[in-house]
Amino acid sequence: MEFSIPFGGQALNAVDGKGRVSLPADLRATVDRRAAQAKAANMPVDDKLLYISEDEELPCLTGFDETEYFSLAAELRAQRARETREEGRKSLIRRDGGGAETFAPLQRTVFDKAGRMVLSGLLREAAGIGDYAFFVGNGPYFDIWSPERGHAHFTATGDRRMIRILESLCRDKGVAL
Repeated sequence: MEFSIPFGGQALNAVDGKGRVSLPADLRATVDRRAAQAKAANMPVDDKLLYISEDEELPCLTGFDETEYFSLAAELRAQRARETREEGRKSLIRRDGGGAETFAPLQRTVFDKAGRMVLSGLLREAAGIGDYAFFVGNGPYFDIWSPERGHAHFTATGDRRMIRILESLCRDKGVAL
């Protein structure tokens, strides 16, 4: 099932020493709406569960809800079925040795009614997240950046809109870049 409700918006939230951070209200509302859509289609989703991983291309974390997890799992099953039909047993052996798409290592994270969740030390270290996390809605996913890495990336790619948003949020919270 395709979920048409995208993640959007940006927020800069404090991270405490134990890695606790609040999922922004816009992102929580999207998780709730997507879960309601899935439950209406009789999909057993947990509306307080997120999957977060180090992004494979960008210096940030990528997160998504269980509805997207189910969609990705279905795509992966379909891909494997096509490869198995097309290539036979060799496809399965190659998959064991790498080369075929699989899920990146994911951390399952539960958030409470107020949106509080914990980013593990491993994830925070991978993304360079310290005292603040910059959340960016990105369609079926959301990204979590350290403000410094986000600013460097947006500057390198010439994304002036994201630079302005991040700088404004940092200025409002007294965060130096």
